Amino acid sequence: MAAMPPYLLQCVLFLAVLHHTPSSGEEQWQDTDMPYEELKARLDQGTVRLFDVREPIELVEDGEIPGAVNIPLGDVEAAFQLPPSDFRQKYSCEKPGLDDDDIVTSCLAGVRSFDALEQLRKLGFHKVKHYPGGFLEWSERCEQEWKDKEAKDTKNPIESPEPVDKDETGNTRNPTTPPPPPPNSIPSPQVKDKKTEL
Repeated sequence: MAAMPPYLLQCVLFLAVLHHTPSSGEEQWQDTDMPYEELKARLDQGTVRLFDVREPIELVEDGEIPGAVNIPLGDVEAAFQLPPSDFRQKYSCEKPGLDDDDIVTSCLAGVRSFDALEQLRKLGFHKVKHYPGGFLEWSERCEQEWKDKEAKDTKNPIESPEPVDKDETGNTRNPTTPPPPPPNSIPSPQVKDKKTEL
């Protein structure tokens, strides 16, 4: 088993200890989470913009959620203050508007995505949400869905009939068994003429 990368361990520990809802302005922080099922459905429909706030190397090493735009947490505040044309040029997508309700942040396990949500709400993006399960939950759930689908597909496999071949005599034979060699197919050793040898 591979060792857990230090940033992953720190993220998980940080999540366990510090994940909380801010106490000041509590009404501003309601309805912050987007669960896996909703995120997956909305990504499939193209009705959500997902911003992954992990570092680019993490996406390479761990993987990424398809369709997510990478803006590292340290760049979020500056990125969302860019003019729309600069945002589009830098991130290859349209800059969200303050009233857009299709903005979701994600990270590895929900800690940094919640920090990004706080930053964005302070900038005026009051409808932004975050995906608290992060890439860890995403990859586990997708893997389980794939295994469930594979198990369902192999539960009652339809066996195709075995093809039948006929040999030259008209007898059937199993095509997976190699045919016997024809008679006299093995070359006989050559007898050398002693007169021709020097």
